[in-house]
Amino acid sequence: MIERPDGGLAFYGDTMDNLTRPELHADFGTAFVRSIIADGSGSVIAPLLAFLGDRGDRPDLRPAIKNARGALIADIAHFINISHGRHPGIVDHAANKIIDDDASKFLAEAIDGFAAERRFLNALTVAAGPIRRHVGQDKVTALISGQTKNFEMLATSDRKGCPAGAALAFVVDWRQSRPLLDRIALHIGMEPPMLALPNADHCASVAEQLALNDAYSRAMAFGAQQTLGQQRGLWQLIAARHVETMASQ
Repeated sequence: MIERPDGGLAFYGDTMDNLTRPELHADFGTAFVRSIIADGSGSVIAPLLAFLGDRGDRPDLRPAIKNARGALIADIAHFINISHGRHPGIVDHAANKIIDDDASKFLAEAIDGFAAERRFLNALTVAAGPIRRHVGQDKVTALISGQTKNFEMLATSDRKGCPAGAALAFVVDWRQSRPLLDRIALHIGMEPPMLALPNADHCASVAEQLALNDAYSRAMAFGAQQTLGQQRGLWQLIAARHVETMASQ
């Protein structure tokens, strides 16, 4: 099983590069999802989650830490919303390119599930308050807007397999980022909705069914790699701003 009994995702040591040689794997789908988890945003998100984890309503919390926490919450809410809070998103675009019947149930669940996530992001953004402007803010905003276009290009690629890889990677990686969004919601007095996206085992099953030949498998790996790279870059930007905020306190 890829998902732990508590609903979280286990981390594995496989790398996405191995997926360029699918013949080495008896179960391509499981290896594909394990690699997404290993190469995804989890390592960048973990320190941010830890920073917010035990700093809730402690009365002895220093004002500087409170300010940094508020800045981080606003950055996450706003920047993730800019990237993924508008319709159509990655899964919606990919659904227009993926004609395989084996992916129909996954796509239906992912589209409906992320519609709810989009509403969650919009609510978080309103409740989190405005972002703190840093030096070069306009460049940051332009960079994030550019990443949104990159996500769309991957999800609408004419290379068969690339949109499927992008959509699957996005859904699996989103499940890694959701605990941080839940933590933010609780900090600002919101009750986070239940996550309704396909789970990791469902994604692995779809990947296995779609990867009928080496060309499709390689294209799926490429779409996944590029999507994860963009998503990690987004979280790294947020983390860098957090480090800058902490240094200025």
